Amino acid sequence: MATPLLLLNIRLAVIDISLEDILDFNQPIFTQQERLANFLSLNKTPFSRKDYLTVFKDISSATASRDLKNGVAQHLIIKIGEKNKTVYQIN
Repeated sequence: MATPLLLLNIRLAVIDISLEDILDFNQPIFTQQERLANFLSLNKTPFSRKDYLTVFKDISSATASRDLKNGVAQHLIIKIGEKNKTVYQIN
């Protein structure tokens, strides 16, 4: 017959294995092009850099700015306004 301490150790081992699986899970890393395509497929227009960052929580503000600048250069989106008043529209 198993003692309570043995059962507790078994349960803790199962929890430990489950937590390792969760922590080892890697979210996919998107390229700049993949992020832009993914965001544009949501059809949010007009949108701001803040809206973009809401979808991609794991990127920095500078990365979001570079993504959007590249989207403008590729004529995927149109930039309207300047600085903190900037919004973007799908082209």
